[in-house]
Amino acid sequence: MIEDMKGEADMVTIKDVALRAGVNPSTVSRTLKDSSSISQTTKDKVRKAMKELGYVPNVAAQMLASGLTQSVGLVLPPLTSQERLSQPFFMEFITAINAAASKKSQTVSIATGESLEDLQHQVHLMHRQKRADGFIILYSEKEDPVKDYLLEHHLPFVVVGVAQDTSGAITYIDNDNRGMGRQAAEFLAEKGHQNILFVTDDLEGQVYSERYEGYSEAMAELNLPVYPSVVFDRHRAETLQDFMDRLTEKQATALVVIDDLSAVRIIQWLSFYQLRVPDDLSIISFNNSIYAKIIHPYLSSFDINIAELGRKSLEELLGLLEKPSKESKKILVPFHLKDRESVIRR
Repeated sequence: MIEDMKGEADMVTIKDVALRAGVNPSTVSRTLKDSSSISQTTKDKVRKAMKELGYVPNVAAQMLASGLTQSVGLVLPPLTSQERLSQPFFMEFITAINAAASKKSQTVSIATGESLEDLQHQVHLMHRQKRADGFIILYSEKEDPVKDYLLEHHLPFVVVGVAQDTSGAITYIDNDNRGMGRQAAEFLAEKGHQNILFVTDDLEGQVYSERYEGYSEAMAELNLPVYPSVVFDRHRAETLQDFMDRLTEKQATALVVIDDLSAVRIIQWLSFYQLRVPDDLSIISFNNSIYAKIIHPYLSSFDINIAELGRKSLEELLGLLEKPSKESKKILVPFHLKDRESVIRR
């Protein structure tokens, strides 16, 4: 008992940190919240004092004082297939959002499910059990019970994905997918390719639609043939045969592929027909994931800056928690092309 009381007496307080840093206790509190009203120099000085003194924030006290959990909810898309689970984007985003949250003294709770209804139930529980102050939705659907629930209960949230609703008070964080599709077509055309196909594994996604539209616009402006999308789905034999037929029919020399995982599988499939990338067919893809460099040739792929997507989505959500907004907002995170080995000049 005596040792416990001594331990409590020796606990470092905000006042101790303020004294060491030469600032007011309120400045320490605002630094803990990463308030924009405090200069970076002052924040660095306060954080140095915290480290020297071994200060650990009293999360329970902060929750009682603010009514906030200091936790954000991350809602993953419905995990409907093994294909979706195989996409490295989600793990990379979770890693990025955790890193960003840690710097803001926030924790992350994750909601998963096999359907939108499952996700809505998870979000409902997280809200009722006070496990999240606000939510980041890692997908974008027009008809979404999760989004409807959050709007109905006036809960702060942001969406990472294509803007579906510009009339409501929703913040969207995304890349310029149309711009990426356009640049992919222009890049291949600059390399001398004329018969360029767009390949996807799904014709329903909004990301696919925007990337294909960008490709189509660029091809038309370059006076090159615009072809309908080709579906490549290794689980549907008819799409594999159609894919090979379209390559032959259009005498394609290059492909714009919806993502790196699909591109890797296409390279493997082409090898069965003794077709080599890039010698016989050039490929450019999207996401610059781990798959872009696991086999030769290394993929030319668009880096969509996942770390910045995570940082920006958290920043916008915390901003809504501090000052709710009724205005919709669309934020585009820059991308850039990683030119590697899968594209050659014709």
